[in-house]
Amino acid sequence: MPVAIHATEKALFKVFSNDFAFSIPAYQRPYAWTKEQASELLSDLLSFLGDDSEVIADTNSYFLGSIVLIKSEDAPKADVVDGQQRLTTLTILLAVLRSLLSEE
Repeated sequence: MPVAIHATEKALFKVFSNDFAFSIPAYQRPYAWTKEQASELLSDLLSFLGDDSEVIADTNSYFLGSIVLIKSEDAPKADVVDGQQRLTTLTILLAVLRSLLSEE
């Protein structure tokens, strides 16, 4: 019996919740982004957010690019098929922000 594949759009806060536990399959290339690519992603995010006069919850959606995961609905394990570089960089960015906020 063939397996049905369906795509869904998820908010970033949902992807970085306990509903997802990322696993990088052995066939994926190693993380290779340099400071240049990471800086470009951060600059894109900051320019989208603009100044701090608007509440972030009130801003329009922003497309970060595709992140393709293979995940069953009843378990958090999610194999990263595409978007590993972006997903890893966002994970690092969020970890740094959490660390900075916990220091304050």
